[in-house]
Amino acid sequence: MKQTTANYDEPWKEALTEYFEAFLHFFFPEVHQLIDWTQIPESLEKELNWMWQP
Repeated sequence: MKQTTANYDEPWKEALTEYFEAFLHFFFPEVHQLIDWTQIPESLEKELNWMWQP
């Protein structure tokens, strides 16, 4: 029998992708002002995977 695992990560990734600008504006207004929002933010979620590789 195949065991299913819960996907807790995906909703957080989707929420941050969708509301990233609003999140920064609310929690870090100084940082929000420094970002050029005419450029689409690029997710670098795979960049730190090497830290967890055996």
